[in-house]
Amino acid sequence: MNYGKLTDTIIKKVMLAIALINNPEITPEVRQFNLEILFREVGGAVYAKIYDMNAFDFGIEHTIGEGMDDRYYGLAKKASYSVSTGDVAIADQVRNFINQCGAQAQQHAMTNARQSGHYPSASRRTVGDTCKWCRSLAAENVENPPAEFFHRHAGCDCQIITKGYKSRNGLLQNYVKPKDR
Repeated sequence: MNYGKLTDTIIKKVMLAIALINNPEITPEVRQFNLEILFREVGGAVYAKIYDMNAFDFGIEHTIGEGMDDRYYGLAKKASYSVSTGDVAIADQVRNFINQCGAQAQQHAMTNARQSGHYPSASRRTVGDTCKWCRSLAAENVENPPAEFFHRHAGCDCQIITKGYKSRNGLLQNYVKPKDR
């Protein structure tokens, strides 16, 4: 499954929330604090959803991922100060953040699946004009991809596609969110 499509479904809503929080009448510290909460919650939700869907697909529903890292602090600071600096590229940075949360969830699910004796595969496809590093990682049906296979950089639009046991046809059918989480 290519979970990068999830970003397109939520980016407009996240950007609206950022616009509401980034009211110039609010102090930068308060804006930054509220943006940290927003990015932590959005990133955590994206991570959890993609991890759970991968875990279902890989047959490891009993596992829990490591969780996302704390890179939302820097993004919150940059988004907060975008009001005064006029940084209009914040939407691209938010898109990168959401994509990275998803890729991190895919990586952790893949690692847990391998440790549980399952053998899912992953593919990384380049889209459009890509950098040399992304082209070097592009591959189809990699059984045991290294951690860097899931890494992204600013503006990275590569498709990272995971395949388990329930998505062999390209669709993840009958996915049910775990009730115990």
